[in-house]
Amino acid sequence: MRRFLQTFLLLAAMALSGCASQTTMQTRPMLADNEAMVAPKVIFVIPPPSALGQTVDLAQTIAAHYRNQSYVFDVQIQITPEKLDLVALDGFGRRALTVTWKADKIDYQPAPWLPPILRPADILADFVIVYWPDEVVSSSFRTSGAILAATDGGRKISTGRRNLIVVEYGKGEGGNRSAKLRNLAFGYEIDIQSSAISP
Repeated sequence: MRRFLQTFLLLAAMALSGCASQTTMQTRPMLADNEAMVAPKVIFVIPPPSALGQTVDLAQTIAAHYRNQSYVFDVQIQITPEKLDLVALDGFGRRALTVTWKADKIDYQPAPWLPPILRPADILADFVIVYWPDEVVSSSFRTSGAILAATDGGRKISTGRRNLIVVEYGKGEGGNRSAKLRNLAFGYEIDIQSSAISP
């Protein structure tokens, strides 16, 4: 996934998006730990966990599709204003990766069989684009000139008249609904089935 997921990816997604961006761009600018390239020349600055504005505990099944490849991961995500913890398991129940994100510090522990090009910021970018508030996502694109257009049923990230990323939501609210992220720039899709875990 030089660009998940690649997530949100998240992890199949992650693996896919990383591959997609690497094949699209053989060279890329140096990125900070909290930056992800989500389309050619479009940098997404990852906001801190506190920007979500709530505490959530989610269980997700993520299916990522790139060209003729598909990957499925089971993911558990816990988010508080102080940090985000993400654990992903592959279809065999093996731990694929762990991400712990506190403020500007991201700790990433991948399984040895994951592609080495996978960056934790790439994983987090798709997840944030799908779930963080509109105004937070919009401000994270400010330096790249990309624009967020939001509706009740989804989101579109674009530059000029070109759509780069399209998110479509299923029925429900917040973490209790499905979502599909299509990265048109890098040519991958992520399907997310999500449900909130009661305390």
